[in-house]
Amino acid sequence: MSSLSPINIYRAGRVFARQLMATEPYVARSGLRPLEYHGGPAGGWAIPRDCLCAHSVVVDVGLGEDLDFSRQLHEKYGCAVHGFDPTPRAIAYAKRCMPPKFTLHTVGLAGTTRAAEFFLPSNEDHVSGSVINASHTKGAVLNVGLIDMPDLFERIGVDRIDLLKVDVEGAEYEIIGSAGFAACVPHIRILCFEFHHRWGEFGKGATIDAVDKLRRMGFDCIWRSLTTNEEFTFVNRSWRS
Repeated sequence: MSSLSPINIYRAGRVFARQLMATEPYVARSGLRPLEYHGGPAGGWAIPRDCLCAHSVVVDVGLGEDLDFSRQLHEKYGCAVHGFDPTPRAIAYAKRCMPPKFTLHTVGLAGTTRAAEFFLPSNEDHVSGSVINASHTKGAVLNVGLIDMPDLFERIGVDRIDLLKVDVEGAEYEIIGSAGFAACVPHIRILCFEFHHRWGEFGKGATIDAVDKLRRMGFDCIWRSLTTNEEFTFVNRSWRS
């Protein structure tokens, strides 16, 4: 996991100060498990140690220009990964750099299956677009295809997902609140979410509400990034390591 370098100590302290001022959500962890970290220092997740195998089904939604999470899971476990992203730059990057046993799907995940407007970032140096017309997504507008969770299961042809990572630039709240997600989530073992409560369009209440929904669906938070308070890992209570 990320070491406690001076910059990480500063970032963790900044998060803690915001939580004390009640401007940042606080999510308590449930239980203590041995963990392992996958992904780059700026955007990765801790998951239960030795929780996957070569036959595990891993789905990585929201790739950007960073496949470290998927690559490291494949390198350790030999498992196949299905990656989803409708962003043109992300698609081009994945086609150039995808690891072995990686299948690219050029659609996004949402609460419903539909065609949608997709707003690219105002800063052309950034890659991540969003279905949310936010203050920083004032670049080009594309038309993209979105699918819901039942259609994702059908598309990859599985009846369970061992690990689902979702980084979808604000659409996570729509996904977690959808009927399709509620129907499918009992068949998912581990969830890795990035929450975007710092966007003015959402705020801390959106993340608190989303975490409460996940708890009612049977998921406990086992890890959260101390330095960003944006990346969270949840484990299905029905699964025992």
